[in-house]
Amino acid sequence: MHSALLSAPAAPVSGAAPVPTVRQQLARTQSVMFDARHALYALREEYPRQPARFARIRAAILRLREARAAYKAACEAFHASPEGEQLHRLRRQYARW
Repeated sequence: MHSALLSAPAAPVSGAAPVPTVRQQLARTQSVMFDARHALYALREEYPRQPARFARIRAAILRLREARAAYKAACEAFHASPEGEQLHRLRRQYARW
């Protein structure tokens, strides 16, 4: 295995916050998408039915749509990045049986 795959990213020299990698951004957007989906599904179990329930459902649906769009963009950015290219190269090299 290559040592570059196992090594951690270098810490920033300045006191600035580290910029998240494309893989970290993908993971964060996936987490947001799952949270939005869970919030929408949780409204099913709301009992007794509260006032403005449909407004909350609509807001949850819109948040889920936005999260899915952000996740799709993050996926495209990941697969276009060097990390994504490395993933595709390794998948070709170690094909599933």
